[in-house]
Amino acid sequence: MSQKKYTDYTNSKKCRKLKYQRIVLKISGETLGEKTEIFNKKTIDYIVTQIVGVKSLGVKIGVVVGGGNIIRGREARWLNKVDADYCGMVATVINGIVLQSQLCSKNIPAHLFSGLEVRGVAQYCNKFENLNAYTSNDVLIFVGGTGNPFFTTDTAAALRAVEFGADILIKGTKVEGVYSSDPQKNRTATFYRWLTFDDVITKNLEIMDLAAFNICKEANIPICVYNFMHYPLSRIIDGGKIGTLITNGG
Repeated sequence: MSQKKYTDYTNSKKCRKLKYQRIVLKISGETLGEKTEIFNKKTIDYIVTQIVGVKSLGVKIGVVVGGGNIIRGREARWLNKVDADYCGMVATVINGIVLQSQLCSKNIPAHLFSGLEVRGVAQYCNKFENLNAYTSNDVLIFVGGTGNPFFTTDTAAALRAVEFGADILIKGTKVEGVYSSDPQKNRTATFYRWLTFDDVITKNLEIMDLAAFNICKEANIPICVYNFMHYPLSRIIDGGKIGTLITNGG
C-alpha cells in the first residue's frame, strides 16, 4: 500500500476551527481488500487510523461501506438482479462487522446500523429509534445499502448523509478526484477541482449514480471525492483543497 507523504493535521493546534464538524465517509469495498485477498489488514488499519484521527478532533462521523471486495451485484450477471443486489448488501454487512471490530479494538465505540434487517448483528437503520446514537460522539457504521435492490451504496451514503445531518459527504476512492474520463484508461483526462451538481449531470461524469447526486443536491450537501490512500482525512475536515469538491455553486 503506497502512500504519498502529506502533513496530517490530526494532532495540530491549527485544526481547532474545523470547516466540517459532522461528516459521512463513503468507503468502497474494494478499498478494504487487494486483488488476491478479500481483506487487507494494513489497509483496514490505515482506514481505522484515519477515522480515529478525525474523531479525536471532535468531528462526528458516519461511515458507509461498500461490498465490492466480496461481490459486486452488477457484475454477478449470472445471478438474478434482485438476488445479486441482496448478496451485495450482505457483503457490506460483513465489511461493517470487520470495521466495527477493528475500531472497538482501539477502544473506539462504534455502532453498526443496517438498511437490511440483520437481527443480532446490526441495528436497523431508523433515525428516530436510534436518536441517541445519532446524536452521540460514537462512530456510526452504515451497511446494508438502502435495504432495497436496484439502489447503490452511493445512494445509501447520500441518504445517510441527509439523515445524519452531515455537513459534507466524502467519497474515498483510488483516484485523485473527478476526471473527464477514466484516468487509468486515458492519460489526457481532465482533472476537475471544483464542480457543481449540474456540471456533473451535464458532463455525464460517472462518479456516483444520479439518485445519489439528486439527494445531495436537494439537501445542499457538498460532496468531496478524493484519493483515500494518498491524503489524510483531516485535511478535508480542515478545509484543505484536496480532490474534487461538488456543490450547488454560488
